[in-house]
Amino acid sequence: MKRSNNSVILLIFCLFISFVIIIFVLSSLTQESDQDLYLRDITEVEQVTNKMSETGFQEQLITALKNEGYKPTGSFGYTIFSMDKKELTIVLHGIDTSRKKAESYIQALVNQLSTSIGIGTFEVTVLEDKD
Repeated sequence: MKRSNNSVILLIFCLFISFVIIIFVLSSLTQESDQDLYLRDITEVEQVTNKMSETGFQEQLITALKNEGYKPTGSFGYTIFSMDKKELTIVLHGIDTSRKKAESYIQALVNQLSTSIGIGTFEVTVLEDKD
C-alpha cells in the first residue's frame, strides 16, 4: 500500500511538471520574437515611405502650407519608427501668428493630409528659419 501511494504521488508530480512545461512551450510559441517585431517595423517604415513618395506627400504639404499663408523653406525631416510612431519636423520662414497657435494648426493640417492618404498621424515639430 505504501508503495502505491508513492507511485501515485510520483505520477501526480510528473503530470504537474509536464503540464508546466507544455504551458511554457505554448506561451513561447505565440509570442513574437524581437526579430519578428523588427521585421514588422521595417515593413511598416517601407510602406509609409513608399506611400509618401507615391502620393507626393511633401509637395502636397508644401502647397497646403502656402495656401494657409505659411512660408515653408522646403526643409522637412522625417523619423519613422513604425506605422504608429512617426515624427515630422518642418522649417518655416517667419511665423506671423502666435507660435503655439501656428504649431497646433500645422499639426492638424499635417495629420489631416497624412490620414487622408492612409499613413496615419505624425508628431509635428515646427522650426522657424529666421534668415
